Amino acid sequence: MTTAGERRRRNASLGEKVLARWCSYAYTLRPAYSGVFFRIAFGLLMAKWAADYLVSGRVHAWYIVPEFHFTYPGFGWVQPWPGEAMVGHFAGLLVLSLMVALGLAYRVAAALLAVGFTYVFLLDRANYQNHYYLILLISWWLPWMPLNNCWAVDAWWRGGTEAGIPNWTLWMLRFHVGLPYFFGGVAKIDGEWLLGFPLSMMLATKSHLPVVGAWLASPTTAMVLAWVSMLFDLLIVPALLSKAMRKPAFMAAIIFHCANAYLFNIHIFPWMMILATTIFFAPDWPVRTLSLAFRLVGKPTAPITDRWRQERQPEQVPLCRRLAVGLMSTYVAFHCVWPLRHHLYPGDASWTEQGHYFAWRMMLRGKKVAIGYAIEDKVNGRVIDAPLMKYLSPMQAERFARDPELIRQLAHFLGKEYERNSGHAAAVYALVLTSLNGRKPELFVDPNVDLSRQQAGVDTRTWVLSQREPLRWPPWDVPQSQWRWYVEIPELHYLPSARLAAAPSP
Repeated sequence: MTTAGERRRRNASLGEKVLARWCSYAYTLRPAYSGVFFRIAFGLLMAKWAADYLVSGRVHAWYIVPEFHFTYPGFGWVQPWPGEAMVGHFAGLLVLSLMVALGLAYRVAAALLAVGFTYVFLLDRANYQNHYYLILLISWWLPWMPLNNCWAVDAWWRGGTEAGIPNWTLWMLRFHVGLPYFFGGVAKIDGEWLLGFPLSMMLATKSHLPVVGAWLASPTTAMVLAWVSMLFDLLIVPALLSKAMRKPAFMAAIIFHCANAYLFNIHIFPWMMILATTIFFAPDWPVRTLSLAFRLVGKPTAPITDRWRQERQPEQVPLCRRLAVGLMSTYVAFHCVWPLRHHLYPGDASWTEQGHYFAWRMMLRGKKVAIGYAIEDKVNGRVIDAPLMKYLSPMQAERFARDPELIRQLAHFLGKEYERNSGHAAAVYALVLTSLNGRKPELFVDPNVDLSRQQAGVDTRTWVLSQREPLRWPPWDVPQSQWRWYVEIPELHYLPSARLAAAPSP
């Protein structure tokens, strides 16, 4: 009869064997070529991103001109470099990106690129993009990945190449590429998305396009594409993991991302995902493709041999490898749960924005907002309209009012600015009218709450009002300048009723 102690020892022994096999698999060497291609593609795309910001003037528009920047919790101390130094920062990112692509001082360049890009990411929350979040995650893993073993200046300097990388490198890259696909699909299991909102509104703006314009303007088209998009996101990763389905799945990914690039302004994201998706192919696909290309043009090629090794790992796994596998497993588990946290908050995340960031909720809400701030002098009772464009860039002004937290942050800033300039304490109120997915606009926040006294937190924001307007078709199309005449606005205790007609215009 087996005793409890023997069962524990047997289970512990089984656990040790499973851990040893898992660690052995994680550190088994595979061909480095697909990982190296990923490094080159990532570096070149990041160089293009930095160059676009420099050439287009976005560096000035986003980080030099505005007097105020929206911050992430705990990172209010991150501020732009003074003067024109931000231009130098982006130029530095451009150089570092090219160094990563070339494999020149790769690990140092990749680490500095991760730090430099994270700094830019944290500068202004109004500039949040899901693909920036993906770049941030990947950039912090690259310095730990030996992707300069071949096709790199570093390998040339060493006088040879070792074209092998551990399995964990390939699978961590695949995991990151799969994140926006799968959780983007999960987020699209949403009633409004599957009815074609807000996709129908987005596509309606493309009705001028030749050939496809009239087709895109149809609500039926939007609904069909919404379902296709959801199914594509949910199924593309399993299809890419299947050897039989990999090639047609990759062709579907090319069509999907090229269509997105044609219809929407998503910057480098479609091209990044097309190139990054190749990481699901066999690790030696680049050299096989090059060999085939040379044969097609009739040039003789020497046999391509892989210099990678598959080493049998010992049963006793080093402690450092155990810790590394444990940390990677914890990281993967966290990122499989974190995108779902919006279910812990009441209300729709598309309205409240709680849990919307860092969750791959892409294109799920079309929000139009008309906003104005009123500053009340607590000493003499004077009420003035806040000059928002004095402090914000047009891009900030267009985006920030979708998120109650950013509305609150700006209220704090406006109150402090008024107190600094006048020497008087101030209260700051916001009149915010919001239309979600084509609904009739409604009050977004309580207009009688002094937002400059509200604190940040992860709890429910009592000053954010519940969404009440039903979904409608056709979408609301009254000009924003007229919205306040269609919305029931409560008595504003800080504003004489005679001034209500002159309430802040959007």
